[in-house]
Amino acid sequence: MKKAEVWRKLAGLFIILLTLGSPGKVWAVQECSLLQILVDEKQIVSYIKCGSTVNSADAQVSQYPCENVEIIQPGDITVHTVILMDNSLSISESNRENIKNILRQYVQELPENETVSLAVFGEDIQFLAEKSQDKEEMVRMIDEIGFQNQDTYLTDYLFEAVEKIENDPAYTRFIVISDGVDNKAIGITKEELVSKLKETPRPVYTIGHVYKDNSDELKNMFALSRATGGKELLIEDYEDTSMIVNEIHDFSHIYSVRMDVPENVMDGGSRHILMNLHTDDGDMEVTGEVSMPFTLAQEEPEPEPTPEPTPGPTLAPTASPTQEPVSVPEPSNKNIGVEKTAGIIVLIIAAGFLVFYQKKNKGKSDKKARKAKAPVPARPEVQEIGPQDRPEEDVTTILGGRYLLVLRDRSNPDRIFRYPMDGHVIVGRNIDMVQIPVDYNLTVSGQHCEFYIKNNRFFIRDMNSANHTYLEGGVVNGEREIISGSIVRLGEVEFSVEFMPI
Repeated sequence: MKKAEVWRKLAGLFIILLTLGSPGKVWAVQECSLLQILVDEKQIVSYIKCGSTVNSADAQVSQYPCENVEIIQPGDITVHTVILMDNSLSISESNRENIKNILRQYVQELPENETVSLAVFGEDIQFLAEKSQDKEEMVRMIDEIGFQNQDTYLTDYLFEAVEKIENDPAYTRFIVISDGVDNKAIGITKEELVSKLKETPRPVYTIGHVYKDNSDELKNMFALSRATGGKELLIEDYEDTSMIVNEIHDFSHIYSVRMDVPENVMDGGSRHILMNLHTDDGDMEVTGEVSMPFTLAQEEPEPEPTPEPTPGPTLAPTASPTQEPVSVPEPSNKNIGVEKTAGIIVLIIAAGFLVFYQKKNKGKSDKKARKAKAPVPARPEVQEIGPQDRPEEDVTTILGGRYLLVLRDRSNPDRIFRYPMDGHVIVGRNIDMVQIPVDYNLTVSGQHCEFYIKNNRFFIRDMNSANHTYLEGGVVNGEREIISGSIVRLGEVEFSVEFMPI
């Protein structure tokens, strides 16, 4: 028995030594996390929380490497903090002054690289300051905040605030001070708010307090912090509220990684990005997803070349048949022969052009006549593919110019793909072999389907995909005609389709 206990201790010591021997490998994933990512013009801007010093980085979008990858250190990052304070009577009297003291100390200690937007909310929301660094003015506003007998609509106003700053390239975060989040039946639910925060990642710091039986509401609110990489703070856990200020003022582990968007992915679609961070504790990988900019360059029509003159002697312009004859000096005998020759050549060229033009017009007329007399073949019967019969006249006719194929993911409408219909547009998961890569769902085949134009109409064709292509609920076998507004499903991914003239 003693021998077995010795072996267990030795095994445990061996595991500890292995863990200590490779700390970078064990803790790399846990120590770095993506807080915020967006595209500012043609540059990807990301903010990462990392427990180790980041020295440099490599990055790629899909399989395309990014150029000019730059690391911005914590002290050089521009910060925009949005403070949303609940001023309803659900804030207990004992905590109202505590909350004001937290806010006063916070704005008084603002660093030079941080601005603050301050709002109070209940049944409505009122912004007292926006992107301000005026410490004295904000302290005055905090002193004057009153508490009202009103309901609290935190999810509605946090959702609205996230939409308001979603294109802000600064490191933007929220500090929410409330007694919790209700999961109400009307308005924005907590699930919808969490979904919005996933689409527009922003850290949410939550400061809560105990009020009656609000444990479930506090759990819902603190879950926002856990989902976004923020911090959850309960006032009752701190004897000194200045410790809360220190917690939310700490930016020492926030880095910004910026890089140029590869030209190959500037198609408006949503793409995965991989960042390999080179830190003091080894290499660490961080992944995310962001919508690419759309910079389709429209081709200008080339000017028609001016027909070059037919080679021959230099001649004066031939007078129009309707023009009156013009008197000219009588030529000398020396030039009479040359002028006669020139006149003959002009007449021959004009006659040649006239004969050619008449034959060409006659050929077109004969062709139209033959086409009119020829029997029109019956259109092959099309298999029913939708819940309703499509009217015979419901076809898409191209009037000229170029068209843009637009695919919008119906489960995530912000995920949009665009590509010009200059030829066959292939959609699939293999980013090296398609024009529109749908690489986020395994039910999509490498080359799943293709869109193309034929006989002035749009068509879709399945490319022997494993999970089939569906148009309006019916399986696409071979090719099927498609129009704007159609619904197409590739495996489990459903798109609405639009053809836009460009």
